[in-house]
Amino acid sequence: MKVPWDRLRMKIARYAPMVSALIVSVVLLYIASRTRPRQPMFLDQQDRVGLKSNAQDGTEEKKSLPEPALGTGEGVPAHPIPLEDKLRTMTNKQLATLYNDYLTNVQVLCRDKIRMGNIHGGGWDVCVDGHYKLKKDNCIVYSFGIDNDFSFDDDVADTFGCEVHAFDPSMNKDGHLRGKLINFHNLGLADINGNGKRSWPMKTLPVIRQDNGHAEKEIDYVKIDIEDSEWGALRYAFKTDALKGIKQLSLEFHMFGKEEVSRYIARLNVLRELYNQGYRIFWTHNNVVSACRFTSVFDGRQRTKCHEVYFLKWV
Repeated sequence: MKVPWDRLRMKIARYAPMVSALIVSVVLLYIASRTRPRQPMFLDQQDRVGLKSNAQDGTEEKKSLPEPALGTGEGVPAHPIPLEDKLRTMTNKQLATLYNDYLTNVQVLCRDKIRMGNIHGGGWDVCVDGHYKLKKDNCIVYSFGIDNDFSFDDDVADTFGCEVHAFDPSMNKDGHLRGKLINFHNLGLADINGNGKRSWPMKTLPVIRQDNGHAEKEIDYVKIDIEDSEWGALRYAFKTDALKGIKQLSLEFHMFGKEEVSRYIARLNVLRELYNQGYRIFWTHNNVVSACRFTSVFDGRQRTKCHEVYFLKWV
């Protein structure tokens, strides 16, 4: 029997589009049933406005996470610093490694931090998580070491309305009021009260706090970037309990000059005392500009002389 191929081809051509559409629909339904729905990729105007950071505008607290309790956990360091007697038995390589390892590892978690000021040099990070958040129009910030860059100070004052005290004796500027909230002091932080090595006026932290009426007040944030003078200033602050009431402490630690065992031990003693006084590292950053990079003669590794380290008063 002869098959009517022409008629069969006509029927296939007629029903092929409907069959194809049916197959495509079945496949799409199957895929949809196996795929989780996604959030829309576009926000309406109201959603965009709602995304403004509560941390940046200094308004109400975030509701999604509970505030961390002050003193929750010890924040044990990954590389604890032993007592000085033990440090004196360590090799040069062990001392250099311990110093760098301690400064480059965090000890506690700040779940919400923001950059204030320039994104590179001159800017500093601030924890705005729970207890540590700067209170709008009710906060005090000390900023030691300006070098003609007020970006951090301006940002803190503009964002949170903090009373800011900025200090730098190297700028050849008299003390003045910058805007309404920033008090510039032609003064440096040190372990003496008087003129320093370059005849710059210097004062210790307890005297500065007393002069500003903050001896017994809580200070929300203290930033110290004073080119290797931080070590002596901190030792004096320890002896006089001058860190009392300081909630956040941010420093650039420097290791200028020749690597020596005695210098490593002295600096590790300062870092251990910071830990003993309840300060825990929540963020750290290596400054790797050319002036800070060097190869250690103690361990042969490329290192930095400049560590930006951020502490919370934890316990």
